[in-house]
Amino acid sequence: MNNIIKNTKTLSLNASRYLSKNKTNFIYAFIVFLVVSSVLYGVKYIYNKVTHKIEVTTMKRPFLNVYAVKKDGTEHMTNIVLVTHPFTRDECEEQYNDAKSKGAKFLGCTSYSEFPGPISNQFDVLHDPKHKAWSYDYNQICRGWLYCFRDPHKYIKPGLPMIRLTESDFSHNDEFLKDSSEPKEYDFLYVCLKDNDKCEPGWQSVIRSYEMVEKQLEIMCEKYKLKGCLVGRINCKMPKSCHNLMDLTDFKPYHDFVKLYKKCKWTLVASVADASPRVASESMLNNLPLFMNNNILGGWHYMKEGQGGTGEFFTEDTFEDKLKVFLNNLPTYKPREFYTTNYGRPNSGKLFKKFISEVFKPEELNFKLDDYEYIKPGV
Repeated sequence: MNNIIKNTKTLSLNASRYLSKNKTNFIYAFIVFLVVSSVLYGVKYIYNKVTHKIEVTTMKRPFLNVYAVKKDGTEHMTNIVLVTHPFTRDECEEQYNDAKSKGAKFLGCTSYSEFPGPISNQFDVLHDPKHKAWSYDYNQICRGWLYCFRDPHKYIKPGLPMIRLTESDFSHNDEFLKDSSEPKEYDFLYVCLKDNDKCEPGWQSVIRSYEMVEKQLEIMCEKYKLKGCLVGRINCKMPKSCHNLMDLTDFKPYHDFVKLYKKCKWTLVASVADASPRVASESMLNNLPLFMNNNILGGWHYMKEGQGGTGEFFTEDTFEDKLKVFLNNLPTYKPREFYTTNYGRPNSGKLFKKFISEVFKPEELNFKLDDYEYIKPGV
């Protein structure tokens, strides 16, 4: 037993001496690794810069690849990449540096709440100004911006090239352009995904203004007898007058969700801190008029009020008065015609193409702009 203990102590001592001796070597090796990595990155960046060699990299959010589209529909992945929200993971910086070294060119795209400005939603981790994501200067990273705001300079550094374009401006689905012969099951569609199983406030409820909508449902049900489909929220208390008029569904896979457009007459877009409301553009393609919160960050440009337009704006104070106007004008709205005339891939894509020609020099790109009909984000 004594020999075992003695041998164990000897092994422990030798191990300690080995670790102590090699600790310095490990630190030196790690430093050398960092230096060599930096040098290789720099050499690669300079090489690509001098030779104009561009390598296209497929990226994931917060990055979004951009495609050039020919007249025959052929798509080519370009070296332009959109930054759509803050860098919330360490790998984002690594992906950015790697793509930049290969010749990627970055544009900002305001697809996430107030980004690149401070996030107002108190349930969002990015609401904290000390979050690491805010240690990056996105106005420095991006050569220009696609924005959604009424006042872009409130969120984006003045002097940078800008164009009012959003991801939802490129919505496209041929099925949306086909009308269903089936009778409508609901008057309106409202989407507010759940934050928890108790229907307590959270990120989604703040974005979709659920607290405000909850108050207005009683008016919509009791006074106007409107039947609605609430997508994403279950276990939520409804006013007594809504029990037979509101269908509450849990989260639906996208291919199931889009079928609901054909079952509704119009869409309630109550969001405020929403930068690119796809539900709005997709509703319009399905010819559903919009009853939209006037305070919404993005998507406001889809609204043309009055008869023959696309719907009506409301605020919490004007909700019922504007609802009366909206319901009265409902048969006259032409949202699909408005969207396909002014937005969609070809229309928005040609504007995007022109913007790119103004921001980048031809030699910075891995394609010739003149060879393509329009440019679109990979959505």
